[in-house]
Formats: sequence, structure tokens, C-alpha cells
Amino acid sequence: MKENIVVLGAGPAGISAAWRLSKLGYSVTVLEKDSAVGGMAKTIGLGKYAVDYGPHTFHIRETPESRAIIDAIRPFFGEDPLILTRGTRVLLRGKYYVYPLEMLQVLTGVSPLLSARIVFDYLMATVRSALSPPKKEHSFEEWGVRNLGRTLYDLCFGIYSARVWGLPTSQISSKQAQRVAKLNLKNIILRTLGIKADPATYFTKYMYPRKGISQLFEGMADEVRKAGNVIRLDSPAVRIERTGERITGVVYSHNGQDERIACDGVISTLPLPQLVSMISPALPADVAEHASQLRYRSLKLIYIALKRPVMTDYHWVYLLDEEFRVNRLSEQKNVSAEMVPSDRTVLCIELSLWKDEPLWKASDEEIYQLALRDLMKMGYDVTEAEVEEYHITDIPTAYPVYELNFEDHLIPVLEGVHKVPNLLTLGRHGLFLNNSMDDNVLLGMKVGDQIAAGGFQSEVWLSEMLAFMNLRFEGK
Repeated sequence: MKENIVVLGAGPAGISAAWRLSKLGYSVTVLEKDSAVGGMAKTIGLGKYAVDYGPHTFHIRETPESRAIIDAIRPFFGEDPLILTRGTRVLLRGKYYVYPLEMLQVLTGVSPLLSARIVFDYLMATVRSALSPPKKEHSFEEWGVRNLGRTLYDLCFGIYSARVWGLPTSQISSKQAQRVAKLNLKNIILRTLGIKADPATYFTKYMYPRKGISQLFEGMADEVRKAGNVIRLDSPAVRIERTGERITGVVYSHNGQDERIACDGVISTLPLPQLVSMISPALPADVAEHASQLRYRSLKLIYIALKRPVMTDYHWVYLLDEEFRVNRLSEQKNVSAEMVPSDRTVLCIELSLWKDEPLWKASDEEIYQLALRDLMKMGYDVTEAEVEEYHITDIPTAYPVYELNFEDHLIPVLEGVHKVPNLLTLGRHGLFLNNSMDDNVLLGMKVGDQIAAGGFQSEVWLSEMLAFMNLRFEGK
């Protein structure tokens, strides 16, 4: 008889793991604190509008592994899914630029003086790098200045990154450069000349269900239930019980009552500090101490419905200049026109925060007014009279923050957790990894296959995950 497995969290990684294990014949119970599956990648209804937390699209990477994943999950995207070409822009000095950056466009778009400074700083940085011994940059700032030159780094990454992460970039690890590690001037120039870049980094295609990203994960959830397995919504886990070294049960809360599930193993996608705090008897004190040093950046999502058919031509716009307080804007209709009425559009504006700063506790009206002020600076002649309605939601643990030397805390936590022989972690929160939705679906499928091949092998899984994380830290 195959094991009874509890999956903590029904986000992309958790629900993918449950779906894969269900296909392989395992008994699975998913515990999810929210009222729907999908986690941070879900569709929510706001009156007559349907919008994502984002929106989120599924990357199509030109690799055999990516193609295999897409073939496996394509039925969940529904009939005739959308195949989109990346529609991302950055707003810099009042002008819009294609992202990933096309350097010729930047150099001809900014003032001649600034253009000359970009080129001069980049050339000086290149010379310094050639003359000095090879060096592994310690901070995001060191990486950026060494690879891009001071002017280009500050202009395109430094100011924006400090706002998003809430720290000076001298206090952010160079690992945070994972998403931009290939964006040096040489590679950008090659792209500008039409020379193909690394497909793992420069993917330009996305797949998307016409009715919203939840269609993907609700489809997986339906398959889990059809297999006779259980997804308990509004049911946060509150305690993970051990007997000796092994987990024997999970206690969760539902309708104000605590209930217990006996199990043979647990797959967790919960934030690592939360997971460590729930294990009873507790893990060694040093594991808990290291876990307490891992921080997550929070988000406020401000949805603004406008009385116009469309505002931009883009999926996402990154706001790089210092005058902005919000980080990014997305327009749901430009991903799927079927989710919003033809005479209206809905914007999602992202505001990055620490939970302990006063703005986190501000009223919805204050948050809305802040976002509206930044929206009015973007050059689309938006007025408050155009706003039909607005909605505010938040994500308390949106992104792991890679502070300097974060690995000194992360590795002991991962090692401590995976000393429990029937506990595996995965996903953005479970690995403390700023990865993409397609990564998390991949990991959910992988964990199911590994359990089927050899049962719970925590240390083997950890070794594989550390290797996977290092690839992402290298921008691959």
C-alpha cells in the first residue's frame, strides 16, 4: 500500500505535486489556508472583472525539459490557450524601452551626455575587470557596477532594486542578480544585432489560459479529487507532529476546530520560518535561530478599473525612476481580453513593503491615492474621474529577500529541515528561491516522481534542490 502524504500549500508547487502523486496512485491530502488553490498564481473576481495576482503567465523556455512540462499540463490550459510574445517595457526618464533592454534603443533614447557616460563607464568597468583578478562579487551593487558600469547599473537596476527590496543594493546579495545576470552590455548588443542569446534566460513566449491562470491549477485540483484524494481549503496547518525523527501527523484548523491527519510523509511549500516553528518536538535551536533571519518582502496589490477600453499595449511596465514609489504596473486585458469588459480596463499596481513599516497598516484609501498619484505621472492622462472602482489586496510573504550572506542562514535551515527523513520542501517559499511559476510546476512533478522511484529521501532531495537553486542563482 502506498504512503499517505500531506501536502502543505496549494500554490503552483504544492498542487502540481499533489496532481503528480495522485496520477501515481498515492493517497494525498492538501491543506491550504486560502479559499482557493493557486497561491500567488491565481485568478480572483472583483465585481465584473477577473484578474490575476499579477498577472501570471507560464514561461515557454526553449529547452527539452520545458517542452516536456508543457506537453504534460497543456490540457489544463483549456481549448485554444493563448500563446503570447513577451510584452514588457521599462519606463525610464519618461520614455518606454523594450525589456530585456535593447542597448541601442537606450543609448539613442537618453540624452547624448548620459549616453556617453553609459558607454564610458561600461568601457572603464570592462578594462578594470580585465586587469584585476577574477572576483566573485559579494553584493548586488558590486556585481552591477563591475558588469554594467556605474551609470547603467544605477539607471536600470540600482534605484529600482533598492525600492523593490527595501534595502540599499550594497546590502543585497549578488545572488539577487539571478534574473538579470545575462544583461551585460555585450549580450545586449548581440541581441540588438539579432544574434541569438541564451534561450534559458531570454525566453520571449508565454502560455496562458483564456479565463485566467487559476484555470491551470483548478484543473490540476479537479484531477486530484477525481483520484479520490482531498483538498482542504480554509484549512491552515498549525502543527507538524514527530515521533522520534519521523513526522507522523499534521494538525490543521478548520471552522475554528483543530483536526489531525496521520501521515507517512509531508511535502511543504510553506515559508521556511513558518515551517520550522510548526514542527513538534522542535528542531534544534540553531535551526530556528537561522530561520528567524530569513526575511520576506511583502506586496500590496492595487487594482484600478478605468472607464476606457485600454491604457497600454503592454503586459507589464517596470517603473525605474526615483519619482515613483510603486514598482510595476500590469494590464490584465493585454494578457487575455476575455477577462475584462471591452469598454473597461483593469490595472494592477504593485507596491513593495516591509510588514513592520507604517505604510503596511495604512488605509485602503491611502494606498489607492499613492498608487493613483504614480499612475498619473506615467503619461497616459489618467484622472481620478476615470476610475470606476478600486480594490486592494496584499501578499505578506511575496518574495524571499537575499540579504548579504543569506546563505549562511538558509543552508543550515534547509539541512536541519531535511534531517527529518520524511519531510521535503519545494517552491518559492519552501526553498527560499525567487523562481518562476514554471519552475514550481516542474518541482512539483519532480518530487512526485522521486517519491515514486525511491520513497522519501530527504537528503537526496535536498542535494538536487541545492543544485537546482545554484543554477537559478547563476541566471540559468
